[in-house]
Amino acid sequence: MERLEPETLPELLARVRVAGCIAECSARFDIRSLPPRLFGKTPVVYLDPPQRLPWRSVASVVCDNAAVAQMAFRELSLGLPQAYAAVGYRKPCQWSRDRVAAFRACCQEAGVSCATFPARNGETLEAREVRLAKWAAALPPRSAVFAVNDVTAYEVSRAFKSVWRSLPYAATLVGADNVVSPPEQNRELLTSSVRIDYELAGYLAAKALGGGTLTFGPLLVERRVSTRGRGRREPYILKAVETIRAKACDGLTAAKLASRFSGSRHLFEMRFREAMGHSVLEEILQVRLERVLELLARRDVPIGAIATFCGFRTDGELRKLFLSRFHVSMREWRRTRL
Repeated sequence: MERLEPETLPELLARVRVAGCIAECSARFDIRSLPPRLFGKTPVVYLDPPQRLPWRSVASVVCDNAAVAQMAFRELSLGLPQAYAAVGYRKPCQWSRDRVAAFRACCQEAGVSCATFPARNGETLEAREVRLAKWAAALPPRSAVFAVNDVTAYEVSRAFKSVWRSLPYAATLVGADNVVSPPEQNRELLTSSVRIDYELAGYLAAKALGGGTLTFGPLLVERRVSTRGRGRREPYILKAVETIRAKACDGLTAAKLASRFSGSRHLFEMRFREAMGHSVLEEILQVRLERVLELLARRDVPIGAIATFCGFRTDGELRKLFLSRFHVSMREWRRTRL
C-alpha cells in the first residue's frame, strides 16, 4: 500500500489475513509512526530503515552502505584521478553520513585526500545549488566525485554544468541506487551508478519475518558517460564503448573491436586503458555480466542457456567467471533471490 494512514492499520489487518508485513522505510514518512504494536500479532520487518530503529528485537533488512561507497571508490579510482570528493544528501541523514564516511575511509587507506560537501539542515534547494556550484568550481582538475545517491549525482552534474566544467572531461562522477533518471537528466548526462540489489532486499525481507537483521548490498557499477574520463578527449574511444554496450553479448571480442579502428590492436588497447582505466576485455565482461544478472533474476530462463545469450563461448567459461566475481555459483545466486 503506497498511501496508508498508520491509525487505520489495525483495522485493515483485522479484515485482511496476511502472513506478514514489510514496511519499506523511505524519506516520505517517519517510520516511527509505524511501531510494531500497530501490527498486533502480524509479523513485520522494516526494509532499509534510515537509522537505528527505536524498538528492540525488531526484524529488519539493511543496506550495507559501506560496501556501496567502497564499490564507488574502486570505480572512480580506475580513472587515476588527481583528487577525490564526496557529496552527501541534501538532508542530514544517517545512511548518507555512513556512505560519505566509508568513502573517506577508502581515500584515507589509499593515501589520498577527500574533499566533502556537507549537508546543511534547513537549507533551501536554491541555496544548496549556489553553494554546490561554488564548491564544484573550486575542485582540482580531474577530480573523482562520489554522490551518495542518484538524486545527489544529478545535483552535482547540474553544478558542474553551471560553472562550465563538463563531465567527464573535468571530473568523473558516480552516484548510487541506479534509479530511473528523470528525462531532463537523460538529456544532460548519463551518470554512472552503483546498482544495489533491491530484488535481494525484498526476498530477504520475506525471510526476515521470523526475526533478526539481514543485510543486502551492491551488485555492480552501471558504467555510463560520467566515468568515461579522459576517453572524452578521443572520440573513437567513446565510440568503442558504445559499440561494446550494444554488441558485447553478440560475441564481440577485443580483437574484433580493434579491427574497426585504424592502427594496431596493441595501440588501440593501450589508448583504451589510458582513457578508461581498465582493459577492453574488462569492459566487455562488465556488460555481459550485467546481462547475466538480469537473466538470472528471471526464473523462466534456464541457467544453462544464459552463457549463449550473453556472448560466452561455453557455459563453463561463464560459471568460472561468475564464481570469481560474486563468490557464489549462479545457481546459488538465483536460489537466494528467487
